[in-house]
Amino acid sequence: MPVFENFFKNFLYFIPVIAAWIICLYTAGFYSLGPHSGFKKLSHLAIIAAICALLGFAFFYLNFRARVAPKSVLAIYTVIVFVLIAAWRWIVDKIVTKYFSKISIGFIGIDNTVVELLNERRNLSYMSFRVMFLFDEHGDEKKYGDIPVITDMPVLVDKIKKSRVQTIVFSDDTKIPETGQKILFELLRYNIHCMSLPDFYEIFLRRVPLDAINELWFLKNFDLRSKDLYRWFKSVIDCSMAVALFVITAPFWPLIMLIIKLESRGSAFFTQERIGYLGETFTLIKFRTMRTENNAFEPTGRNDPRVTPFGLFLRRTRIDEIPQLINVMKGEMSFIGPRPERPELIRSLEQEVPFFRQRLLVKPGLSGWDQVSGEYHSPSREDTYKKLQYDLYYIKNMSFFLDVSIFFKTLVTIVKRAGV
Repeated sequence: MPVFENFFKNFLYFIPVIAAWIICLYTAGFYSLGPHSGFKKLSHLAIIAAICALLGFAFFYLNFRARVAPKSVLAIYTVIVFVLIAAWRWIVDKIVTKYFSKISIGFIGIDNTVVELLNERRNLSYMSFRVMFLFDEHGDEKKYGDIPVITDMPVLVDKIKKSRVQTIVFSDDTKIPETGQKILFELLRYNIHCMSLPDFYEIFLRRVPLDAINELWFLKNFDLRSKDLYRWFKSVIDCSMAVALFVITAPFWPLIMLIIKLESRGSAFFTQERIGYLGETFTLIKFRTMRTENNAFEPTGRNDPRVTPFGLFLRRTRIDEIPQLINVMKGEMSFIGPRPERPELIRSLEQEVPFFRQRLLVKPGLSGWDQVSGEYHSPSREDTYKKLQYDLYYIKNMSFFLDVSIFFKTLVTIVKRAGV
């Protein structure tokens, strides 16, 4: 008969199994706030359950120190966890998401960033919001799409009271007249939360709106000195992991180099000057994935004909990035951070894209918040603009948990062969 003494004694042996579940679920995206019901997600959960069950059996039967071999218990545990997670995700998707996730908001002021948010709100897989009104005292439209546009302050106050708006977003609080500020201040009794457009944009799109910020925003939000301890810790982890991975992968380098040279002429390595931390120049090292003949070494595009068949495999699996371990060991790069760009590209883009050079405030990385965003970004101005939005979000919010999140999202990207 089971007793608590045996439960607590054997529970320690199950910690690696529980950790395997957490890692697999996180890697598969089950901890995101997007929808997780339906046959496809259920099949993904079943695969995770099978993998974790196999890992559990391997752990118990290969670990000679374990005093238990819980065949039936492990099988029952797997079934129970599968059923509970499936049921919980169904509840979240069908009940919580439907009735509690959407917040009612109103925008004070209309600009390009507000318009972008309105266009993006239907594409969000996590957290959504209902726009109850737009306020623009100089506006002449009665509606923006299906959203009413208010031009009079008393009408605005009446709308806020009647529609029970939860959050008011200011596109530019400096343009609200003093009388309007006092009126809105009185509305605090209705439990209304007010926030700036950059903060709202950052929460819902997970990037920084370049059109809605200025130099003062950077001075208020970028406190890199407070991250000194974490940056030191991160450098230690980077170097330790780079050395370990270099030792593990080094035996395979000769084979990779041989295949590259047999497939096309030229060196097995590709080296290029890049700009790193605070504008310092360094030489980036990768396995060569392109033909050298008739190659002007311009930025790579989608389905680039210069990429060799083996080079495409190296790119999709990210094996071509492995030599950058040398850059990490030299302290020129980190595992997580904005991707390093070529000097001539930076000189060109910083003339066109505002605040582009501020991405150099941290070390460049092998992977980053932009790379795991699920979008392909070319070197064009438009894509660079969006890439910078993600990079600035990372720099502002850099932390251990964000880096861990990017690490696991990178694994998902590799498995899906996305972002190439």
